[in-house]
Amino acid sequence: MFSSLRRRCFSVLRSAHRPIRKSVPVALYNVDEFSPPKALIVHLPSQPDSPNGVRQLPEFLYDRPVASINYRWATERPRAASQDDDHLDDSVDWPVPIHDVAFAYRWIADALKPPAIGRGGIYVYGSHLGAGLAMSLSLTESHPHKRFAVRGVAAYNGVYNWTMFLPGHKVRGAKSPRDALRALRRENGNLRLDALGDRLVALFQEPHNLFDPFASPSLFFHNPGLAIPESFYASPALASLVSAMKGQHDVSEEEETLGASRRSHLAFPPRASTLKIPETLLLHDAPSKSPLHHHHHHPDDHRHDCRTKRDSTTKSRSGVVDTRHTFMAQAAEMASFMRRSIGMVELKERARWDEDAHKMAREPERRVRVVEVGQEGEELGLNDAGQQAVLDWLGSLNIR
Repeated sequence: MFSSLRRRCFSVLRSAHRPIRKSVPVALYNVDEFSPPKALIVHLPSQPDSPNGVRQLPEFLYDRPVASINYRWATERPRAASQDDDHLDDSVDWPVPIHDVAFAYRWIADALKPPAIGRGGIYVYGSHLGAGLAMSLSLTESHPHKRFAVRGVAAYNGVYNWTMFLPGHKVRGAKSPRDALRALRRENGNLRLDALGDRLVALFQEPHNLFDPFASPSLFFHNPGLAIPESFYASPALASLVSAMKGQHDVSEEEETLGASRRSHLAFPPRASTLKIPETLLLHDAPSKSPLHHHHHHPDDHRHDCRTKRDSTTKSRSGVVDTRHTFMAQAAEMASFMRRSIGMVELKERARWDEDAHKMAREPERRVRVVEVGQEGEELGLNDAGQQAVLDWLGSLNIR
């Protein structure tokens, strides 16, 4: 059984208009404040909890030192604020969630760091909404030289690129204005992604927030190649088609304009920084059966087809590429950019002084792992196979 403590970390950061943050609730489990742990798990839950609620930890974390951050995020609108709800300062809109996580992390890293010259590691685990936040935190706080910093991150069913919800994104298949109309009618490959698609306005308020790298951490690595649309559900291509239907201009000209924006790679971590791509485990549910295969997904399907021995891909056994927006597609894109960074930035730099650098050809795949844990279940939590995959990953890092 685990023991718990409840703490609030306070921020003095103020903006010109209103406080960005007054306090962030942090629940500590199995942590002796007078004997800091060498390895601490920072837990970011799947969604915000009530201010005084105690969220159940995943079972695999029961016996480990854990700091769970109860970040705020408006997931529904309209929401009438309760008069006795002191958890709501003025707003819980984006970017409040990432501010909450950043403030809490700074408190955790300072309050629980090893004494004197001791070193320790922070390993971040997040699921669903917490998974994207976990990835942003880890990518920007993984400093190997620091005595106590992020060393690894495990994320389950994360959205790492929210622009994938937009009709103009390549995953949605909108290569032309007419494709944009079809894309609006297509469902995502996971039921929970459909639910998030319905919440875009509540979560982000304005489309430009989807392009914030702290919301969409894959955008640390690349330019999305998309114009910021005026609404969440109408891409520039669709707007072009609507205008053409009204006789305002020629669609063919607009198609050429839309094709002018190309996705390009960015250098991350920046050359001058001390950041390093952390040890990473990306877990995701399997996509629902693709319409291409004439099957139907049943939400009560609890088969746990855990594929821990090989990475997931977006290509089915029949060779048909699934171009839907899925948790698999999110994880695959995030992993590809992180691995590319390790190979093109870190290992290329290392080759200049290490004659044995060529022996690390498999380091990108070892450092960034992807595991499919089975079909979606009714619960948000990670299933038994997924929890075992995290335990095996921690064990491979000698985190017992």
